[in-house]
Amino acid sequence: MKVGIVGATGLVGQAMLAVLQESSLSVQSIKLFASADSAGKTHIFRTSDLTVEIIKKEALEKGMFILGATSSSIASEWVPLALEAGAVVIDNSSAHRMDPDVPLVVPQVNPESITDKSRLIANPNCSTIQLVMSLKPLMDLARFKWVSVSTYQSVSGAGRKGLSMLEKGELNGPKPGAVHRNILCEIGEPEISGYTEEELKLQRETVKILEADFPVYPACARVPVAVGHTESVTVRMEKPVPATLAAEAMKDFNGLKVVERGFEPLLAQNTDETFVGRIRNHPGDRSILQFWVTADNVRKGAALNAVQILEMMAER
Repeated sequence: MKVGIVGATGLVGQAMLAVLQESSLSVQSIKLFASADSAGKTHIFRTSDLTVEIIKKEALEKGMFILGATSSSIASEWVPLALEAGAVVIDNSSAHRMDPDVPLVVPQVNPESITDKSRLIANPNCSTIQLVMSLKPLMDLARFKWVSVSTYQSVSGAGRKGLSMLEKGELNGPKPGAVHRNILCEIGEPEISGYTEEELKLQRETVKILEADFPVYPACARVPVAVGHTESVTVRMEKPVPATLAAEAMKDFNGLKVVERGFEPLLAQNTDETFVGRIRNHPGDRSILQFWVTADNVRKGAALNAVQILEMMAER
């Protein structure tokens, strides 16, 4: 297998390289692509020294698998080049997620979305991945009426820039508009509806992945945590579902880990699991189920999910 990583020097790109290194995939060759500022830098993959290149069509090969870790605007430029060269693209940006012809995939949730003809696969948003991971096993228990989700998203969701902002805040103290000792209640610009870009991503992507016929009500905030997105989820079902039954279904779902006590985002850092905890029914209505979910947004929320898609395609 020949692999390329575009955006290889960023936070997610470096995580992709690390996850690939840990995987059992047979990688014959790997190319690292980034901006001109990073070109010429070297990184180690297994026993090889790799030099970062600027992405050009000539460097892409038919049958190569390309993992993308760039912004949407940059992805809109290089993805067509890769497809023209005959490569298969797994893109982490939001550029193609809502294209009806592009599968939006979480391997444990909707692997059937990928067909033999799929050459561009979209990686969902980090907050979407852990939400659908937690919802999927519950969908076999009862039909959903609606889902409400509030997210508490770490600064690494904004990449190295977000981590730097947190570190500067720790040095300089809290300031309005900064995340240190604060909560930022807007991630992305609000649209005319009042919902932010991040909230609309979470809502629309969840509906697409789960082929949902129920509404999703999101609220997204940035919190002063380095790594690990956490979500408080409420699901209204058509019939009562005991929390114990929900917990058992979640325990049996590949990639989920149920935590009885001590639930917190630190559990998820540098791990591959999605953690679920505090699973409970509303005291006055057992058709309402509530729980918390957390995951490492850089690994399962981005890099790991992309490599899991790659592993799934390699098995075909």
